[in-house]
Order: sequence, then C-alpha cells, then structure tokens
Amino acid sequence: MNIVICDQPADWDRYLFNHPQGGPFHLFGWKAIFEQVYNLPTFYLMAIAPPDDRDPSTSTQPKVRGILALVLLCTGPKRRRLVSLPYVDVAGVLADNRHCETLLLEKAIGIAHSNQARWIELRQINPLQCDPSHQALPQAAGNFNLETNVRAWQVSSHKASLRRPLPADAQQLMQSFKSKLRSQIKKAMKNGLTHEVGGANLLPAFYQIFSRNMRDLGSPIHHYRLFEVLFDTFGDRARVALVRYKGTPVAASIVLQYRNRLHNPWASSVKDFRKLGSNMLLYWTILAHACDKGIDIFDFGRSSPGAGTYNFKRQWEAEPTPLYWYYLTLAGDPVDPMYERLSFKAWTRLPVWLSRLIGPHIRRHISL
Repeated sequence: MNIVICDQPADWDRYLFNHPQGGPFHLFGWKAIFEQVYNLPTFYLMAIAPPDDRDPSTSTQPKVRGILALVLLCTGPKRRRLVSLPYVDVAGVLADNRHCETLLLEKAIGIAHSNQARWIELRQINPLQCDPSHQALPQAAGNFNLETNVRAWQVSSHKASLRRPLPADAQQLMQSFKSKLRSQIKKAMKNGLTHEVGGANLLPAFYQIFSRNMRDLGSPIHHYRLFEVLFDTFGDRARVALVRYKGTPVAASIVLQYRNRLHNPWASSVKDFRKLGSNMLLYWTILAHACDKGIDIFDFGRSSPGAGTYNFKRQWEAEPTPLYWYYLTLAGDPVDPMYERLSFKAWTRLPVWLSRLIGPHIRRHISL
C-alpha cells in the first residue's frame, strides 16, 4: 500500500462518490479554495493499492483505498495544526478498512512532524475504525518516534449534525409541519417578505447580510473571494437562497448539493428584520427548493446541543447525529475542544466596512 499526495482530482472524487460516508466537504475542489483564497498549505493524501499481478482478471490500474485531506493552519508557534478540514462541518479520513485508515494517519503524523504542527484535528461523521491510540499506529516516516512524541488521542462530540428527510414535494413538506410552524411561515409571507434561489449573481446580497450579521455577532468574516471561488469550483451544485423586504436583502444562505443531499454551511439574517419572520421564510425557501430538486435529505449543518441555533433547527424536525472531532496531540498539553474563540466583543463596535477589510486576515487562522 502506498500513501501519495494526490494530483488526480477525478480519481479522488470517484473514490469519494463510492464511499458511503462521503460528503460535499471531501470533494477535491476544496483544495483550490483553501489555496487560492487564503494561501494555506494543503496535503491531499491517497492510499493506493498496487495492481494484483497474480490475478489476470483484475484491473492493471492501481486502486484507491482511502483519502485524507489536511490543511495546515499557523496561528503562532503554539497553534500550528493540521485540520481536516477547517471552516466546514465534517471531513476527516475515508478508507476501505482499518489498515488503510491507519496508514493515512501515519502519513499525517509524519507531515505534522515535518511542519512542526502540535496536533492533528479530524472532523469525522463516524468514529474512526482504527484504535485511536499511538500503539495502533505504525512508526511514522523519518526519525519521528511515536512512542515519545504522541501524547494523547482525544475525541469530542460537542457538535452535532442535524438532518431532515424530505418528502417528494414542497406541499407534502408543508403539510407535515406542526400548525405553529406553518403559521410562522405564512405570517412571514404576509409581512411582505419575498424569496428566491439563484446562483453567483446573488453573492453580493448574501455577503451584505453575512458581513453585517458576523459583525453583530462579534465574529471576523471570511473573504468574499472564498464564496466566489466556491461557486467557480462547484458551479450549479452551489446556490444562494435569499429573502428580501421591500427590495432590501434581509436573510440569505449558501447551500451545496452532494448526491441526494443538500447541505447548508452558511446562513445569516439581519437581526432588525427577524421579527418579520425572515429566518422562517429563508429555511422554508431552502427546504422547498430541495424538494423541487428531488433532494432526499437536508442537512442543516452543525450546532452545539442546547444552543439557540440547535433548537431552531430542531423545530423543523431535524434529527441530531453526534459528530466525532478527534485531536491527536503531538506536543504540549492535550487540546481543549473549545480552544478557539470565534466571537470578540470589541468586534461588534467596528463599522461593517472595516470588519470586511480586516476580518479575513483573522478568519483565515480560525478553523471553526
């Protein structure tokens, strides 16, 4: 089995589409987003089995057995880490079996050591197959000694993914809601809110809302270029849902289709208009669009159980599934899963234009 740096996007995505745990954030296209927007080092690892010369009935081409995408974040000497993947809900390692998974992790440890990273962070939709301890991992490449350098494996389920199965059409979906939820959606429409779904032409309106909301939350914002490259990379698989009030954009979301699922990685609304039901209409717009597209499952994205966003998503009858975030400490103390801050009180006092200007320089180093 060979572990190589992948330079064949088609081979990568072909393996991904055939893996039951694959998702939109595993797609090879994210590599260009990390590199072009934030100039971050990436390592897209692929496990390849050589052809079996003993069996003439098998293919003569090497066979992909696993993949692992990693991004190096460098927030000072004590915050260098490899993450799979930053900014998104879930990624991590996909492999045919425990052996392939272990070899990919071994290679990741070697890369972390070479780049002086203090830990590796894997965001998994399911638990790892291998035993998450250094005794289960083979000796890494070079002179890196696992026995003396790997301090601890940790796993945290402080985040959950919320998903909802969808019926065949939007009318059935509306009828399935409780009466209170139906009335909130209808009230939003009566309040004069309008909605639409479109492509990259709606990105300026989305970013106008997104940057305002992130400033209000005290959170540095992503660069506008990130969303431009996302649409350039994924085309019609990425869409913007937009709600307006008298022509003014008040709520918006970016959704990404993967096979029979629609994922919602970014959504925001302007707080001054929420009393009109802008959030309710936004999510109805997304769900109705998904039904019209023949989507089977809508993924609301990650939330912390008990948080306001978690409770909001649950009212749409979304079912939570725990996410497994693994931390492999290579140096220093074990990692606190809440080590990053995404909210800064002083940030709320910035003008929106200034938060757009300086926010991306900070946000690129925050993996959440």
